[in-house]
Amino acid sequence: MTTSPIKNVNDRKINNGKDIILPFQIEPYSLRGRFIGLSEATTSVIKNHKYPDPVANLLAEMLVLAPCLSSALKYDGVFTLQVSGNGPVKTLLADITSDGELRGYANFDAEQIASLNLKPNVQPSLNQLTGTGYIAFTVDQGSKGERYQGIVELSNSNLVDCTHAYFRNSEQLETVINLAVEQSAQGIWKGVAIMIQRLGFAGGQGIPQGITEDEYDESWRNAAIMLGSCKKSELLNNERTPEKLLFQLFHEAGVRIYPNKPITAKCRCSVEKVERVLHSLENQERDDMKVNGVITITCEFCKTERIYDDNALMELDKSKYVYR
Repeated sequence: MTTSPIKNVNDRKINNGKDIILPFQIEPYSLRGRFIGLSEATTSVIKNHKYPDPVANLLAEMLVLAPCLSSALKYDGVFTLQVSGNGPVKTLLADITSDGELRGYANFDAEQIASLNLKPNVQPSLNQLTGTGYIAFTVDQGSKGERYQGIVELSNSNLVDCTHAYFRNSEQLETVINLAVEQSAQGIWKGVAIMIQRLGFAGGQGIPQGITEDEYDESWRNAAIMLGSCKKSELLNNERTPEKLLFQLFHEAGVRIYPNKPITAKCRCSVEKVERVLHSLENQERDDMKVNGVITITCEFCKTERIYDDNALMELDKSKYVYR
């Protein structure tokens, strides 16, 4: 794998307008990190829905946080980040495949959102929107590997603090994340996150050669302080110039970047999946699903509608297609 040290503020490549995950390492301490920069994917997912601003903002954060967390894992399948609450926002879901295909949606009660009497351009806290509940982190590799799930309560005011609590209490892995999202006047949803993690070295074993345990501790504290001090505007203004921002934050220690990975918005719904379900239903179950004589199946993620009348269902029943 080819890596590149960032030597000065101009030693960078422009991100060519693509949504990416950019892995990096703070040298010589082997503190690992990820930079996530999104606009096309987040905008593509959110534009298919008519979400109130607070819900759209929260979903945008989920869409940035999901690849941020998944990129620190080795998996072949789907990573899912899901919020379930008892407040106005019932469900938030974002998932990303190991190939970088991202999707997401939100389920909410419009009347409850309106009853909050929120001020314009003021994002309410996570608990105001979701109430009590939990966040689930799930890795599903299908038949290729084990399924893993971690859960943390919605006990903090934002998604990032809940994630910090999860790593601190469940994974015992020191982690700092700084995340920002915003919608432009043109309707573009931009999102950026930087995550750094400190590997746990018991008794100093495994610390890079030539570095003392005290130096390693100090390097982590300095990196965490620098990332925590990065303003939201700095994150968003460097969405397409990550190398510039990483150098500004960590140049005293040194930064090395790894090849980036593209992210694209892509739903995994299909006609085959829909018809597989319809094919398995009894006639009474199908009749219960009909409205005005037809069954309408709408994908929660991309809002694609597929409509089946009696003729279409008869053709489906006569089909020799084998559903697996």
